[in-house]
Amino acid sequence: MDMALLFKFQKDFLAGCLDPEIDTAALSVPRGNGKSWLAGHLVSRILNPSDKLFAPGTESVLFSGSIEQCRIVFRFARKRLEPLGGYRFVDSATRVAITHKATGTRLRVIGSNAKTSFGLVDTPFAICDEPGAWETNGGTLLYDAIATAQGKPGSPLKAVFIGTLAPAKGGWWHTMIETGTHGSTYVQSLQGDRDKWDQWEEIQRCNPLSAIDENFKRKLLEERDAALADSRLKARFFSYRLNIPSADESELLLTVDDWQKVSARPIEGRTGRPIVGLDLGAHRAWSAALAIWPNGRTEAIAVAPGIPDIREQEKRDRVPEGMYQKLVDKGLLQLAANLRVPPPSLLINWVREKWGVPHAVVCDRFRLAELRDCSLPCELISRVARWSDASFDIRALRKIAKDGPLSVTEESRPLILASLSAALVENDKQGSMRLIKRGTENAARDDVAAAFTLAAGEFERRRARPAIGTYGGLV
Repeated sequence: MDMALLFKFQKDFLAGCLDPEIDTAALSVPRGNGKSWLAGHLVSRILNPSDKLFAPGTESVLFSGSIEQCRIVFRFARKRLEPLGGYRFVDSATRVAITHKATGTRLRVIGSNAKTSFGLVDTPFAICDEPGAWETNGGTLLYDAIATAQGKPGSPLKAVFIGTLAPAKGGWWHTMIETGTHGSTYVQSLQGDRDKWDQWEEIQRCNPLSAIDENFKRKLLEERDAALADSRLKARFFSYRLNIPSADESELLLTVDDWQKVSARPIEGRTGRPIVGLDLGAHRAWSAALAIWPNGRTEAIAVAPGIPDIREQEKRDRVPEGMYQKLVDKGLLQLAANLRVPPPSLLINWVREKWGVPHAVVCDRFRLAELRDCSLPCELISRVARWSDASFDIRALRKIAKDGPLSVTEESRPLILASLSAALVENDKQGSMRLIKRGTENAARDDVAAAFTLAAGEFERRRARPAIGTYGGLV
């Protein structure tokens, strides 16, 4: 093994990865920093009889998003092994493999197909390249197949994941990196600081190979300058060059800058009666209420099912351990004891207890009949799920966030931020918008964001009709 070829972050990762107590290792760094080369380096060691990682007669596996993607790692490994002699290499349209002929020790290459990945027995290593690019559902199944193959008697499988967090949005790969090193899992990552994203020192810290490659350095600087002028390119720069998964700002309900403006405004007291947006979930989803007072003061609460318990809900939604429990502890999230679907009355009673009688409640038509049975002592406005109304509501929220008067109480911020991270804005070619979930995971908590847009839309509609009264009839 030629350690001189490795950068410090690569040496550190191999040291952690190859610790005997570790069975799962993950490295996440931006694109262009030798991830596939490092995976190929590890493959070459596994198949080299003179290396301590060599286990005669075993079969290790290489997973990637596709067979074509696997070839990148395969060719790095082949370049190191071929001069040694004694290997058979297969590189066809449908098969990629390496076999050490004298011992039968081999590498089998598989795309992200869980159906061909069960039965990993007597497999010392599973090298997993760019898991962020794996097909969403199939990739999750593949990860489950690898994880459940670990710990089998007589088959000490070590799984090694190497990749950038993008392009995947959420899911098991992000959760693994966010959770960090624990137990038998070792995690190492390089991610940029959003506040320093355009500073060369920060860009170079996240892209160590730029120190030895002038072309790479020049490319990074060009992309940085382009990102300063174009939010779409800024999102791509964040995702691929700083390893901070980011949507195009047009896809975000509120940008980081918008949220900072909201957070910087002074919090006024409760004056008058609020507009309350409701989003009622079913099954795994939460039900949420968000109140906006005439002066822009904003508070939020949510109700989650009591079954399964909150820890199981965290696991199901693949969020960091304790995330939902902290919201419960802060009094922002209430659990519907012994229920899988919280009744609307539970949320409505909490709204009245916490905020009094609202000026108006606005909701979509889902579970509208149940909501009417709650005998609300105020105007109830239901919205049809139309692109035009959704577009108005989203634009209204962005407007009062950017220009005021929107301000969010400190105690409500964790709940709202958790929801904003689970929601995206879908844009059509006609300029219309609607709120959608961010990927297949994190399905529960986007309801607060939905309630936010409903409340903001009604708030702006009433502000546009001053003849009704002060603050558009909000008092």
